[in-house]
Amino acid sequence: MLTTVSPGGEPQVGVAQVGGRGQEVADRATPGSRLRRAANRFTSALTARLLPAEVLLGVFLVALIVLVIVTQQVGVVTHRLIQGWRFAAIVVSVALVIMARGYMRHPRGPVSRYGIDPGRARAGFTVAVRTLREFGPLFAFLAFYEALHDLTPVLRPIVEDRFLVASDRFLFHADVGRWLDDHFASVTMTEVMTFCYISYAFAGPIYAGIQYFRGRYRAFHDYALAVTITAFIGYTGYMLLPAVGPYLFQHAVYADPLPGWGHGGLLDMISRMKGSARDAFPSLHTAMTTVVLGMMWRDARRLFWAYLPIGLGLFMATMYLRVHYATDVLAGFATAALALWLAPKINRWWYARRQRAAATAAVPKQRGSADTLVIAG
Repeated sequence: MLTTVSPGGEPQVGVAQVGGRGQEVADRATPGSRLRRAANRFTSALTARLLPAEVLLGVFLVALIVLVIVTQQVGVVTHRLIQGWRFAAIVVSVALVIMARGYMRHPRGPVSRYGIDPGRARAGFTVAVRTLREFGPLFAFLAFYEALHDLTPVLRPIVEDRFLVASDRFLFHADVGRWLDDHFASVTMTEVMTFCYISYAFAGPIYAGIQYFRGRYRAFHDYALAVTITAFIGYTGYMLLPAVGPYLFQHAVYADPLPGWGHGGLLDMISRMKGSARDAFPSLHTAMTTVVLGMMWRDARRLFWAYLPIGLGLFMATMYLRVHYATDVLAGFATAALALWLAPKINRWWYARRQRAAATAAVPKQRGSADTLVIAG
């Protein structure tokens, strides 16, 4: 970097280049430099318009669409998504609540003959669309799970649970779920474990909602990206090592029902929803809960201490309820650790690049003399 003096006598920071414009043109003509400029333009456009979680979801969506088309399983996936209407109902309900909140918080204006304030309605709609986009990764990974629920059994009809059983017995010299049931099973224990297990469905959304609506957007985006990375790794694991879990694969080992199981309760509902899906390895209940706890520890310490006993109970519940092998749980911890490490780093790089691109666009180009190329910096 050199300080040069413009014809008007003002100092400018720049880079001196021997050869002047001729050298600049020569540099631009280099194939490598053209490729770098094209890559920089593409990356700048991407970071300016999309979030990292959206890019990762887009990659996974394209891969899933290609897989479905190649394997001719469009009907299977479509049928499952239609059956998963409850998630669409949740999204619509959340959108209506957010829109009503945006409508009520906007200043009043003239009311139309239908009794609606157009300005407030537009503001509410804008807020709803923006919020749904921000929460899109959290909704999308549920939709992807629904798509894979019936697709994996078709693509991978032969399960590989035997490897997970062998891993548990090698590491712990026992079937861990069986050991837990033999030593701790009771009606009360089953009820506590069931509560901890289903906390997976509300702990993450509650944490995300608190961070977002309090304006802690960096913490929220780190969490959303960590969830997306976790889901991406988890769903890949479902395809690479399809497993149904102990209560189905080891039905002879778990012939006795858990105390409190049955009578149309929560455990029966969980069993019906899960079916024969190949979703044991890794344990996403473990991974997602670990991500929530990790983010709470960093950004919401009081929430961390409040949820920690339930989260620890969930880790145990995955095996006590015979849904996962201990190896699944260990893989879930590893998945979460990788996501928690990657998400903040990716976001920092992404937003730093976005800020640099915005700053570059805001600075007007300056012209130097014929022999000196001046770059504002």
